[in-house]
Amino acid sequence: MLAAEILFFVCVALIAYPYIVYPLLLSLVAWLRPRPIRIETAVGPLPTVSFIVAAHNEQGQIDARLQELVGLLEARGNTFDEILIVTDGSTDDTAAVVRPYTKQYVRLVELSERGGKAAAISRGAALARNEILVFADTRQSWAPDALTRLLENFADPTVGAVSGDLVLTAGDGTMAGIGLYWRFEKWLRRQESRVGSQVGVTGAISACRRALFEPIPAGTILDDVYWPVGIALGGKRVVHDYRAVAFDRLPEKAGDEFRRKVRTLAGNFQLVQRRPEVLSPWRNPIWFQMISHKLARLVVPWALLGLLLACILGEGPLYDIALGVQAVAYGLAFVGMMTGRCGKLLGAASSFLILNTAAWVAFWVWVTGRAAQSWTKVAYTAPREAKTGTRVRQRELATESARSQRKYKEKTR
Repeated sequence: MLAAEILFFVCVALIAYPYIVYPLLLSLVAWLRPRPIRIETAVGPLPTVSFIVAAHNEQGQIDARLQELVGLLEARGNTFDEILIVTDGSTDDTAAVVRPYTKQYVRLVELSERGGKAAAISRGAALARNEILVFADTRQSWAPDALTRLLENFADPTVGAVSGDLVLTAGDGTMAGIGLYWRFEKWLRRQESRVGSQVGVTGAISACRRALFEPIPAGTILDDVYWPVGIALGGKRVVHDYRAVAFDRLPEKAGDEFRRKVRTLAGNFQLVQRRPEVLSPWRNPIWFQMISHKLARLVVPWALLGLLLACILGEGPLYDIALGVQAVAYGLAFVGMMTGRCGKLLGAASSFLILNTAAWVAFWVWVTGRAAQSWTKVAYTAPREAKTGTRVRQRELATESARSQRKYKEKTR
C-alpha cells in the first residue's frame, strides 16, 4: 500500500508540473523580474533580410506565397533584400512556377535529391547574403506588418532570434481542443521570452542574425528548435513577438494532427541525442525552460499509466475517486475523438489524450530509430469554401491583433 501511495503522488506531481506548476512559476518570475526588449532603440533603416523558404512539391501553393513575400519586400523598398526558394528534390513543377519571379528579389536553389527540410534550410542559409535570415513556409500567410515587427527586435543587441505569433484556425470538437492547447503553448513561450529566452521558435514565422545561425544536421526533425537552442547556448536571447502575426489552419482530421505530433515529439528525443549539452545547467542558459517545457511533457504519458496502476492497486476512497475520474475523462476523450463533434470540455479532453498518446508513441518511434526519416508534411484537404472562410477569419484576427497591440504596453513583453 505504501508503494501504491508513493507511486500515486509521484505521478500526480509529474503530470501537474509541466501543465500547472511550471506555468505558475514562470509567470511569477516574469512578473517579478521581466527582461523587456529594447525595441524603442530602433531608429533609421531596418536591417536587410534574406527569406529562406524550403519547398517540396509545392506547385499548388508557391505562387500565392511568392506574391505575398515579394509584396512585403516591395513595401520595404530595399533592393538588397532577397527570397531564397530552396526546392528540396521536388518532382513536380515547383521550380517552374518560381522561375518567373527570379527577377523580383527571388533566387531559386534547386536540390536534385530530397534531403529533408533541415538540409534545405541550411543550404539556403549558406547562400544568403544579408544580415537577417527570415524563415517562412509555403502554406501560411503573414499580416502586412509582420516582417517589420520581427525586425524591430534586432535593435536590441541581446536578441539573437525572434519568433512571431502563429494564429491557428481550428474547427469544432477535438481540433478546437488542440487549438486551445496551441494558445496555451504560445502564452508559455511569451512568458519564457519575458524572463530571457523561449525554447525554439515557430518555423512558419521567425528570424535570426545570419552570423549566429548554425547549419542543421540532415535528418533533424525539429529544425525550429535546433538552431534557436544553438543561439541560446551562445548567450543571445530567443524572444517571442506577439505583434508579428502569421495565419494557418489545423488539419481537418484528428488522425493527421496525431501523426504530426508523433513526429514532432520524437524530435525532442532526437534533439537531446544530437545536442546533449541542453541537459547541462552549466552550459545551457535555458536549461530550466528546456527541462520544464519540452522534456517534462515526455514523461506525462508514463505518469498517466503509473497513476492508473496506483489507483488499481491502492485501497481507499482516494484511489476509488481518482480511478473513477480517470475512467470518465478517458471515456469522454474517446467519445470526442471518435465523433469529432463535441463541446469545449470533450474537445479539451480529446486533445489531451491525443497529445499524450502521441508522446508515448513518439518514444517508441525514436527507440526504433525511425525518428530521422525524411521531412514529411500533413496533407490539407480543405475544400475551396473552407479556405475562403479561413481568409475571412484571418482578416478578423488581424483586426483583433491590431487592436490588442495598441492596448498592450511594451513593458509587458
